[in-house]
Amino acid sequence: MDISVIGGDLRIAKLIEMYAKEKNKVYTYGMEKYFNQFKQSEIDNNIIMCKNIEEDIISSKYIISSIPLSRDGFYINAPFADNKIEIKEILEKIDDSDNMDSKYFIAGKIPKELISKNINNIDLLENEEFNILNSIPTVEGTIKIIIQEREETIHESNILICGFGRIGKILCDRLKNLGANIYCAARKDSDLAWIREEGYIPLKYSEIEEFRK
Repeated sequence: MDISVIGGDLRIAKLIEMYAKEKNKVYTYGMEKYFNQFKQSEIDNNIIMCKNIEEDIISSKYIISSIPLSRDGFYINAPFADNKIEIKEILEKIDDSDNMDSKYFIAGKIPKELISKNINNIDLLENEEFNILNSIPTVEGTIKIIIQEREETIHESNILICGFGRIGKILCDRLKNLGANIYCAARKDSDLAWIREEGYIPLKYSEIEEFRK
């Protein structure tokens, strides 16, 4: 199965490499800096760097882009692109192309203005299962940094976590299992209640300064 990729960060670059190593064709636009420098010889023939967005879009049924799609609302998140890619440019090419109703555009946090009736839009950040699984690498990376930056053990340390969203909940659980004393700050009374119920120490944001003392 072939795929097309527009922009993307290091995670997307690694996805492209994994897919290409399985002998699939990957058409890319906005990944020039990465593959010009790091592209491996054994997957060269399976990664096609397109000259423009239109060539990329028409090359396969599935079009993958960044998660989130944009950080400023104007340009695609594409740190490896030679030039900035405007969000509206993708929409224009989708609307101008034929047979787009059988294609899928897959990204994260797709702006409403980019959603086209001519293509099937899949917003990964609206998928709860994906969000939970996507939080785990962030939590593991956070714990790695804590270990690297501290001389003391996590065990019996007082650790403050700001926020009780998906990442906050998983991080609280992992650090508690390592023996830390968990303080968690939140704004909503319902979140503060759940923090207490889970065995952590709840804090309002106004109480953080006192905690630091």
